[in-house]
Amino acid sequence: MIAKNTEKQEYTYFRCPVHEDQGQAVLCSRRRRLDVRVQETSIDGFTVLVKPQDANRLAIGRPWVLEYNDARVEVHGQWFFNAPDGHVQMGLRRLRDLTQPVKSRMSFFNRRRNSSSYNSGFSGVAFSGVLLLVFVVLALPGVGDALGTAPQIENALMWLYTGVSDIFRSVR
Repeated sequence: MIAKNTEKQEYTYFRCPVHEDQGQAVLCSRRRRLDVRVQETSIDGFTVLVKPQDANRLAIGRPWVLEYNDARVEVHGQWFFNAPDGHVQMGLRRLRDLTQPVKSRMSFFNRRRNSSSYNSGFSGVAFSGVLLLVFVVLALPGVGDALGTAPQIENALMWLYTGVSDIFRSVR
């Protein structure tokens, strides 16, 4: 959420506090991985708490990577504050998101689908026509009687016809 300060005509962002048990993060500076605790988050960055011995190990002037909440974000140190308890509080500005997108698993049938034939205007009407042709062949007296499908198809069609005719009779 953005609040507009009318006196100075500048925008400020609301900061959201993070509970201590959910603030564990790792700050990566070159090859060093430092455990930090995220205190606040906002749309433009983070406020983190660093141990004093770890703060001395940070390479100033280079972007860092913050790994927090299953995300990797490139950050830049904006401000530092030495707290009375010895910890260093840092304001980190969000530069860009480095989180890799999750690869979704596809089913066997989706892998085999060719996108060019899927989007090339293949009509469901043609498939329905082929299916209807197979149905009619199975219902023919010669083929259907030899396979034993003609009586079953005839019973199914009669059941469908009586159901539809009953609906139309009850509407009148």
